[in-house]
Amino acid sequence: MLTRFGLVLLSAALVLLGGCTNESGRVTGHSGLVAGYVLTAPVCPVERVGQECPPRPVSGAAVVALQGDSVRSSTLTDTAGAFSLTLPEGRYVIRATNVGGYASTASEAVVVSGNPVHITLIVDSGIR
Repeated sequence: MLTRFGLVLLSAALVLLGGCTNESGRVTGHSGLVAGYVLTAPVCPVERVGQECPPRPVSGAAVVALQGDSVRSSTLTDTAGAFSLTLPEGRYVIRATNVGGYASTASEAVVVSGNPVHITLIVDSGIR
């Protein structure tokens, strides 16, 4: 059985290893949300003045959160091109890869903290 001093030392060690403790003494990790959209552009072979040709959502795009070369989380976009990832606090590169015949990527560096991070990644459609 651990003494009170032993519990304090164990809790301090766990905090130093990356967790935080709540009022009950349990270790909890801080995390945050990265959410956004993956769009593709250009989508019209020729853009004309007065005829907008906005980027379109990419359904099924692979979205990964990288720390260095390590993938920390991944997901696929929904039919609207939307995605969300819940990640531990830290610095990440969020990378999206287009699906289909022309595979292209777009990425953005983010810092995850208590506030949600919203990004839009635009992958190349290959239309020229």
